[in-house]
Amino acid sequence: MPPRPTGTRRGPRATTMATLTAIGGSVLLLAGMGAAYFSPHPLYATALAGYDPPFDAVAGILLLALSVRIRERSRVAWLFSIVAPGLTIGIAVASPNLFSLAAAVLSAVLVATLYASRLRFYRPAGSATEATQYAVLVSALLSVLYGLVGARYLGNQFAPAPGIRGWSQAFYFTITTISTNGSNWTPMTDTARWFVTVLILVGVGTFLSAVLAFFLPFVEQRLDRVVRRLEVAQMEQISEHVILCGSGPDVEPMAENLRAQQVPVLILTADADRVRQFEAAGFRSVVGESSSDETLRGIGIERARALIVAESSDAESVLTVLTARALVPRLRIVALTSSLRTVPKLEKAGANEVINVVRVAARLVTDAALTPEGARPGPAPPSPEPSP
Repeated sequence: MPPRPTGTRRGPRATTMATLTAIGGSVLLLAGMGAAYFSPHPLYATALAGYDPPFDAVAGILLLALSVRIRERSRVAWLFSIVAPGLTIGIAVASPNLFSLAAAVLSAVLVATLYASRLRFYRPAGSATEATQYAVLVSALLSVLYGLVGARYLGNQFAPAPGIRGWSQAFYFTITTISTNGSNWTPMTDTARWFVTVLILVGVGTFLSAVLAFFLPFVEQRLDRVVRRLEVAQMEQISEHVILCGSGPDVEPMAENLRAQQVPVLILTADADRVRQFEAAGFRSVVGESSSDETLRGIGIERARALIVAESSDAESVLTVLTARALVPRLRIVALTSSLRTVPKLEKAGANEVINVVRVAARLVTDAALTPEGARPGPAPPSPEPSP
Protein backbone atom coordinates (compact mmCIF):
# COMPACT_ATOMS: atom_id res chain seq x y z
CA MET A 1 0.00 0.00 0.00
CA PRO A 2 1.50 3.39 -0.94
CA PRO A 3 2.12 5.79 1.94
CA ARG A 4 -0.49 8.44 2.52
CA PRO A 5 0.61 11.87 1.44
CA THR A 6 1.39 14.33 4.17
CA GLY A 7 -0.45 17.58 4.55
CA THR A 8 -3.88 18.73 5.58
CA ARG A 9 -6.86 16.82 4.24
CA ARG A 10 -9.54 19.02 2.74
CA GLY A 11 -13.15 18.19 1.99
CA PRO A 12 -15.35 15.32 3.20
CA ARG A 13 -14.14 11.78 3.81
CA ALA A 14 -13.93 9.29 0.97
CA THR A 15 -16.92 7.31 2.28
CA THR A 16 -18.99 10.48 2.32
CA MET A 17 -17.82 11.32 -1.20
CA ALA A 18 -18.79 7.83 -2.38
CA THR A 19 -22.29 8.31 -0.95
CA LEU A 20 -22.62 11.75 -2.53
CA THR A 21 -21.42 10.38 -5.88
CA ALA A 22 -23.96 7.54 -5.74
CA ILE A 23 -26.77 9.95 -4.83
CA GLY A 24 -25.69 12.34 -7.60
CA GLY A 25 -25.60 9.49 -10.11
CA SER A 26 -29.10 8.37 -9.10
CA VAL A 27 -30.47 11.90 -9.44
CA LEU A 28 -28.83 12.35 -12.85
CA LEU A 29 -30.25 9.02 -14.01
CA LEU A 30 -33.75 10.08 -12.94
CA ALA A 31 -33.30 13.52 -14.53
CA GLY A 32 -32.25 11.93 -17.82
CA MET A 33 -35.21 9.59 -17.81
CA GLY A 34 -37.54 12.44 -16.89
CA ALA A 35 -36.27 14.62 -19.74
CA ALA A 36 -36.67 11.71 -22.17
CA TYR A 37 -40.20 10.68 -21.21
CA PHE A 38 -41.94 13.83 -19.99
CA SER A 39 -40.68 16.29 -22.66
CA PRO A 40 -40.39 19.39 -20.44
CA HIS A 41 -40.95 22.80 -21.94
CA PRO A 42 -37.63 24.38 -23.04
CA LEU A 43 -36.67 27.74 -21.56
CA TYR A 44 -35.70 29.03 -25.01
CA ALA A 45 -35.75 27.56 -28.50
CA THR A 46 -32.69 25.53 -29.57
CA ALA A 47 -31.96 22.84 -32.13
CA LEU A 48 -32.60 20.19 -29.47
CA ALA A 49 -35.77 21.78 -28.04
CA GLY A 50 -38.24 19.02 -27.20
CA TYR A 51 -35.77 16.35 -28.20
CA ASP A 52 -33.50 16.03 -25.12
CA PRO A 53 -31.17 13.02 -25.59
CA PRO A 54 -30.55 11.16 -22.27
CA PHE A 55 -27.05 12.52 -21.63
CA ASP A 56 -27.88 12.95 -17.96
CA ALA A 57 -28.85 9.29 -17.64
CA VAL A 58 -25.55 8.15 -19.17
CA ALA A 59 -23.58 10.35 -16.77
CA GLY A 60 -25.66 9.04 -13.87
CA ILE A 61 -24.94 5.39 -14.73
CA LEU A 62 -21.23 6.17 -14.95
CA LEU A 63 -21.22 7.92 -11.56
CA LEU A 64 -23.04 5.00 -9.95
CA ALA A 65 -20.35 2.64 -11.26
CA LEU A 66 -17.56 4.93 -10.06
CA SER A 67 -18.96 5.43 -6.55
CA VAL A 68 -17.70 2.00 -5.47
CA ARG A 69 -14.07 2.89 -6.22
CA ILE A 70 -14.50 6.40 -4.85
CA ARG A 71 -14.94 4.79 -1.43
CA GLU A 72 -11.52 3.16 -1.88
CA ARG A 73 -9.87 6.54 -2.62
CA SER A 74 -8.99 5.59 -6.19
CA ARG A 75 -7.46 8.51 -8.07
CA VAL A 76 -8.53 7.01 -11.41
CA ALA A 77 -12.16 6.85 -10.25
CA TRP A 78 -11.89 10.42 -8.95
CA LEU A 79 -10.64 11.65 -12.34
CA PHE A 80 -13.46 9.95 -14.24
CA SER A 81 -15.98 11.31 -11.73
CA ILE A 82 -14.74 14.82 -12.45
CA VAL A 83 -15.09 14.38 -16.22
CA ALA A 84 -18.41 12.49 -16.33
CA PRO A 85 -20.75 15.31 -15.18
CA GLY A 86 -19.47 17.51 -18.01
CA LEU A 87 -22.07 15.88 -20.26
CA THR A 88 -24.87 17.24 -18.13
CA ILE A 89 -23.51 20.78 -18.16
CA GLY A 90 -23.18 20.63 -21.94
CA ILE A 91 -26.74 19.44 -22.50
CA ALA A 92 -28.05 22.16 -20.15
CA VAL A 93 -26.48 24.76 -22.43
CA ALA A 94 -27.67 23.05 -25.61
CA SER A 95 -31.24 22.39 -24.46
CA PRO A 96 -32.14 24.12 -21.20
CA ASN A 97 -35.20 22.93 -19.31
CA LEU A 98 -36.14 22.14 -15.74
CA PHE A 99 -34.50 18.69 -15.76
CA SER A 100 -31.28 19.66 -17.57
CA LEU A 101 -30.68 22.77 -15.45
CA ALA A 102 -31.25 20.85 -12.22
CA ALA A 103 -28.83 18.17 -13.40
CA ALA A 104 -26.27 20.82 -14.38
CA VAL A 105 -26.44 22.52 -10.97
CA LEU A 106 -26.07 19.17 -9.20
CA SER A 107 -23.12 18.25 -11.46
CA ALA A 108 -21.39 21.56 -10.79
CA VAL A 109 -21.74 21.08 -7.01
CA LEU A 110 -20.50 17.50 -7.25
CA VAL A 111 -17.48 18.47 -9.36
CA ALA A 112 -16.59 21.29 -6.95
CA THR A 113 -16.86 18.96 -3.95
CA LEU A 114 -14.76 16.27 -5.61
CA TYR A 115 -12.09 18.75 -6.59
CA ALA A 116 -11.97 20.19 -3.06
CA SER A 117 -11.40 16.64 -1.75
CA ARG A 118 -8.66 15.80 -4.25
CA LEU A 119 -6.04 15.19 -1.53
CA ARG A 120 -8.06 12.28 -0.18
CA PHE A 121 -7.78 10.34 -3.45
CA TYR A 122 -4.17 9.22 -3.42
CA ARG A 123 -4.35 5.52 -4.26
CA PRO A 124 -3.18 4.77 -7.80
CA ALA A 125 -4.65 1.91 -9.78
CA GLY A 126 -3.18 -1.43 -8.78
CA SER A 127 -2.57 -2.03 -12.47
CA ALA A 128 -3.64 -0.66 -15.83
CA THR A 129 -6.77 -2.84 -15.66
CA GLU A 130 -8.80 -0.35 -13.62
CA ALA A 131 -8.17 2.58 -15.98
CA THR A 132 -8.89 0.31 -18.96
CA GLN A 133 -12.18 -0.82 -17.45
CA TYR A 134 -13.33 2.75 -16.89
CA ALA A 135 -12.30 3.76 -20.42
CA VAL A 136 -14.21 0.78 -21.86
CA LEU A 137 -17.24 1.63 -19.71
CA VAL A 138 -17.25 5.21 -20.99
CA SER A 139 -16.87 3.99 -24.58
CA ALA A 140 -19.75 1.54 -24.16
CA LEU A 141 -22.04 4.19 -22.70
CA LEU A 142 -21.16 6.63 -25.48
CA SER A 143 -21.86 3.92 -28.06
CA VAL A 144 -25.29 3.30 -26.54
CA LEU A 145 -25.89 7.05 -26.45
CA TYR A 146 -24.92 7.30 -30.14
CA GLY A 147 -27.39 4.53 -30.97
CA LEU A 148 -30.16 6.11 -28.93
CA VAL A 149 -29.77 9.56 -30.47
CA GLY A 150 -29.35 8.27 -34.02
CA ALA A 151 -32.28 5.86 -33.86
CA ARG A 152 -34.49 8.53 -32.32
CA TYR A 153 -33.49 11.16 -34.87
CA LEU A 154 -33.63 8.87 -37.94
CA GLY A 155 -36.58 6.81 -36.73
CA ASN A 156 -38.86 7.67 -39.67
CA GLN A 157 -36.22 6.31 -42.10
CA PHE A 158 -36.71 2.75 -40.85
CA ALA A 159 -39.32 0.20 -41.90
CA PRO A 160 -41.93 -0.96 -41.06
CA ALA A 161 -43.81 2.31 -40.72
CA PRO A 162 -43.97 4.45 -38.70
CA GLY A 163 -40.35 3.52 -37.89
CA ILE A 164 -38.59 3.85 -34.54
CA ARG A 165 -40.66 5.93 -32.11
CA GLY A 166 -39.74 6.95 -28.58
CA TRP A 167 -36.72 6.26 -26.43
CA SER A 168 -37.86 2.76 -25.47
CA GLN A 169 -37.85 1.56 -29.06
CA ALA A 170 -34.58 3.41 -29.71
CA PHE A 171 -32.97 1.69 -26.73
CA TYR A 172 -34.27 -1.72 -27.81
CA PHE A 173 -32.99 -1.16 -31.36
CA THR A 174 -29.55 -0.09 -30.07
CA ILE A 175 -29.08 -3.04 -27.72
CA THR A 176 -30.24 -5.64 -30.24
CA THR A 177 -27.97 -4.15 -32.91
CA ILE A 178 -24.88 -3.95 -30.68
CA SER A 179 -25.42 -7.49 -29.39
CA THR A 180 -25.70 -8.74 -33.03
CA ASN A 181 -29.10 -10.31 -32.33
CA GLY A 182 -30.80 -8.31 -35.08
CA SER A 183 -33.65 -5.86 -34.75
CA ASN A 184 -37.22 -5.48 -35.98
CA TRP A 185 -36.43 -2.40 -38.09
CA THR A 186 -34.70 -2.13 -41.47
CA PRO A 187 -32.96 1.08 -42.66
CA MET A 188 -34.59 2.44 -45.84
CA THR A 189 -32.25 5.35 -46.71
CA ASP A 190 -28.50 5.70 -47.21
CA THR A 191 -28.25 7.92 -44.13
CA ALA A 192 -29.92 5.31 -41.97
CA ARG A 193 -27.73 2.55 -43.45
CA TRP A 194 -24.56 4.51 -42.70
CA PHE A 195 -25.79 5.11 -39.17
CA VAL A 196 -26.43 1.39 -38.61
CA THR A 197 -23.04 0.50 -40.12
CA VAL A 198 -21.17 2.83 -37.77
CA LEU A 199 -23.25 1.62 -34.82
CA ILE A 200 -22.35 -2.00 -35.57
CA LEU A 201 -18.64 -1.26 -36.00
CA VAL A 202 -18.36 0.91 -32.90
CA GLY A 203 -20.93 -0.84 -30.73
CA VAL A 204 -19.82 -4.43 -31.31
CA GLY A 205 -16.19 -3.41 -30.70
CA THR A 206 -16.99 -1.74 -27.39
CA PHE A 207 -19.28 -4.63 -26.39
CA LEU A 208 -16.51 -7.19 -26.92
CA SER A 209 -14.00 -4.91 -25.20
CA ALA A 210 -16.32 -4.60 -22.21
CA VAL A 211 -16.64 -8.37 -21.97
CA LEU A 212 -12.85 -8.79 -22.06
CA ALA A 213 -12.12 -5.89 -19.69
CA PHE A 214 -14.65 -6.84 -17.01
CA PHE A 215 -14.95 -10.61 -17.20
CA LEU A 216 -11.48 -11.74 -18.29
CA PRO A 217 -9.78 -10.54 -15.05
CA PHE A 218 -12.45 -12.37 -13.06
CA VAL A 219 -11.83 -15.59 -15.01
CA GLU A 220 -8.08 -15.17 -14.57
CA GLN A 221 -8.50 -14.80 -10.82
CA ARG A 222 -10.60 -17.93 -10.64
CA LEU A 223 -8.08 -19.90 -12.69
CA ASP A 224 -5.24 -18.55 -10.56
CA ARG A 225 -7.01 -19.78 -7.42
CA VAL A 226 -7.41 -23.23 -8.96
CA VAL A 227 -3.71 -23.31 -9.86
CA ARG A 228 -2.77 -22.24 -6.32
CA ARG A 229 -4.90 -25.00 -4.84
CA LEU A 230 -3.18 -27.54 -7.06
CA GLU A 231 0.19 -26.21 -5.95
CA VAL A 232 -0.81 -26.49 -2.30
CA ALA A 233 -1.88 -30.09 -2.95
CA GLN A 234 1.53 -30.80 -4.47
CA MET A 235 3.25 -29.24 -1.47
CA GLU A 236 1.91 -31.99 0.76
CA GLN A 237 4.72 -34.13 -0.67
CA ILE A 238 7.48 -31.63 0.24
CA SER A 239 9.59 -32.23 3.35
CA GLU A 240 12.86 -31.00 4.85
CA HIS A 241 12.46 -27.67 3.07
CA VAL A 242 13.20 -24.13 4.23
CA ILE A 243 10.34 -21.64 4.20
CA LEU A 244 11.25 -18.05 3.36
CA CYS A 245 8.66 -15.45 4.43
CA GLY A 246 8.88 -12.03 2.81
CA SER A 247 9.11 -10.15 -0.48
CA GLY A 248 12.06 -7.80 0.06
CA PRO A 249 15.26 -7.64 -2.00
CA ASP A 250 17.07 -9.96 0.42
CA VAL A 251 14.70 -12.89 -0.10
CA GLU A 252 15.89 -13.96 -3.55
CA PRO A 253 19.64 -13.98 -2.65
CA MET A 254 18.87 -16.17 0.37
CA ALA A 255 16.85 -18.50 -1.82
CA GLU A 256 19.73 -18.70 -4.30
CA ASN A 257 22.16 -19.63 -1.51
CA LEU A 258 19.85 -22.37 -0.31
CA ARG A 259 19.42 -23.68 -3.84
CA ALA A 260 23.20 -23.69 -4.30
CA GLN A 261 23.40 -25.97 -1.24
CA GLN A 262 20.71 -28.21 -2.75
CA VAL A 263 18.22 -27.35 0.00
CA PRO A 264 14.54 -27.23 -1.08
CA VAL A 265 13.19 -23.71 -0.59
CA LEU A 266 9.66 -22.31 -0.64
CA ILE A 267 8.93 -18.57 -0.63
CA LEU A 268 5.78 -17.29 1.07
CA THR A 269 4.70 -13.71 0.35
CA ALA A 270 1.52 -11.65 0.21
CA ASP A 271 2.68 -9.83 -2.94
CA ALA A 272 1.31 -11.55 -6.06
CA ASP A 273 3.66 -9.61 -8.35
CA ARG A 274 6.70 -10.80 -6.40
CA VAL A 275 5.43 -14.38 -6.64
CA ARG A 276 5.57 -14.14 -10.42
CA GLN A 277 9.11 -12.76 -10.22
CA PHE A 278 10.22 -15.55 -7.90
CA GLU A 279 8.66 -18.18 -10.13
CA ALA A 280 10.38 -16.65 -13.17
CA ALA A 281 13.67 -17.08 -11.30
CA GLY A 282 12.87 -20.77 -10.76
CA PHE A 283 11.73 -20.70 -7.13
CA ARG A 284 8.55 -22.26 -5.84
CA SER A 285 6.47 -19.55 -4.19
CA VAL A 286 3.00 -19.13 -2.72
CA VAL A 287 0.72 -16.12 -2.20
CA GLY A 288 -0.49 -15.85 1.38
CA GLU A 289 -0.14 -14.26 4.79
CA SER A 290 2.85 -15.61 6.71
CA SER A 291 1.04 -15.16 10.04
CA SER A 292 -1.90 -17.36 9.00
CA ASP A 293 -2.15 -20.81 10.60
CA GLU A 294 -3.95 -22.21 7.57
CA THR A 295 -1.36 -20.88 5.14
CA LEU A 296 1.59 -22.21 7.12
CA ARG A 297 -0.02 -25.63 7.45
CA GLY A 298 -0.80 -25.62 3.73
CA ILE A 299 2.88 -25.21 2.82
CA GLY A 300 3.96 -27.99 5.19
CA ILE A 301 5.46 -26.17 8.13
CA GLU A 302 5.23 -29.38 10.19
CA ARG A 303 7.64 -31.04 7.73
CA ALA A 304 9.90 -28.00 7.22
CA ARG A 305 13.56 -27.96 8.15
CA ALA A 306 13.60 -24.27 9.13
CA LEU A 307 11.69 -21.02 8.80
CA ILE A 308 13.30 -17.71 7.82
CA VAL A 309 11.20 -14.63 8.56
CA ALA A 310 12.21 -11.58 6.47
CA GLU A 311 9.02 -9.54 6.41
CA SER A 312 9.25 -5.79 5.74
CA SER A 313 6.94 -5.14 8.70
CA ASP A 314 8.38 -5.89 12.15
CA ALA A 315 4.88 -6.41 13.53
CA GLU A 316 4.17 -9.01 10.84
CA SER A 317 7.50 -10.70 11.60
CA VAL A 318 6.71 -10.97 15.33
CA LEU A 319 3.24 -12.34 14.62
CA THR A 320 4.67 -14.86 12.12
CA VAL A 321 7.22 -16.10 14.65
CA LEU A 322 4.53 -16.46 17.32
CA THR A 323 2.25 -18.39 14.94
CA ALA A 324 5.00 -20.69 13.67
CA ARG A 325 6.31 -21.44 17.18
CA ALA A 326 2.83 -22.34 18.36
CA LEU A 327 2.33 -24.69 15.40
CA VAL A 328 5.74 -26.42 15.55
CA PRO A 329 7.52 -26.00 18.91
CA ARG A 330 10.73 -27.71 17.72
CA LEU A 331 11.06 -25.79 14.44
CA ARG A 332 14.21 -23.72 13.94
CA ILE A 333 13.20 -20.12 13.27
CA VAL A 334 15.57 -17.40 12.08
CA ALA A 335 14.28 -13.83 11.92
CA LEU A 336 15.73 -10.77 10.17
CA THR A 337 15.15 -7.20 11.29
CA SER A 338 16.65 -3.77 10.75
CA SER A 339 15.50 -2.38 14.09
CA LEU A 340 17.33 -2.94 17.38
CA ARG A 341 14.11 -2.53 19.34
CA THR A 342 12.53 -5.49 17.52
CA VAL A 343 15.31 -7.96 18.41
CA PRO A 344 14.09 -8.74 21.96
CA LYS A 345 10.48 -8.95 20.76
CA LEU A 346 11.38 -11.56 18.15
CA GLU A 347 13.40 -13.51 20.70
CA LYS A 348 10.49 -13.51 23.16
CA ALA A 349 8.15 -14.55 20.35
CA GLY A 350 10.20 -17.73 19.88
CA ALA A 351 12.88 -17.09 17.25
CA ASN A 352 15.96 -19.27 17.74
CA GLU A 353 18.16 -16.59 16.24
CA VAL A 354 17.56 -12.94 15.38
CA ILE A 355 19.88 -11.23 12.90
CA ASN A 356 20.05 -7.46 12.76
CA VAL A 357 20.93 -6.83 9.13
CA VAL A 358 22.09 -3.27 9.80
CA ARG A 359 24.65 -4.37 12.39
CA VAL A 360 25.86 -7.25 10.25
CA ALA A 361 26.33 -4.97 7.26
CA ALA A 362 28.08 -2.36 9.40
CA ARG A 363 30.50 -4.96 10.78
CA LEU A 364 31.33 -6.25 7.31
CA VAL A 365 31.95 -2.75 5.98
CA THR A 366 34.19 -1.69 8.88
CA ASP A 367 36.15 -4.97 8.76
CA ALA A 368 36.73 -4.48 5.04
CA ALA A 369 37.89 -0.90 5.62
CA LEU A 370 40.33 -1.77 8.43
CA THR A 371 41.78 -4.99 7.05
CA PRO A 372 44.76 -4.56 4.66
CA GLU A 373 44.44 -6.09 1.22
CA GLY A 374 47.11 -8.72 1.80
CA ALA A 375 45.76 -9.67 5.23
CA ARG A 376 42.29 -10.55 4.01
CA PRO A 377 41.60 -14.26 4.10
CA GLY A 378 41.57 -15.74 0.66
CA PRO A 379 40.00 -18.90 -0.63
CA ALA A 380 41.17 -22.11 0.97
CA PRO A 381 43.89 -23.87 -1.04
CA PRO A 382 42.86 -27.12 -2.72
CA SER A 383 43.69 -30.28 -0.83
CA PRO A 384 46.70 -32.18 -2.28
CA GLU A 385 46.02 -35.15 -4.45
CA PRO A 386 46.77 -38.46 -2.70
CA SER A 387 49.93 -40.10 -3.99
CA PRO A 388 49.41 -43.37 -5.79
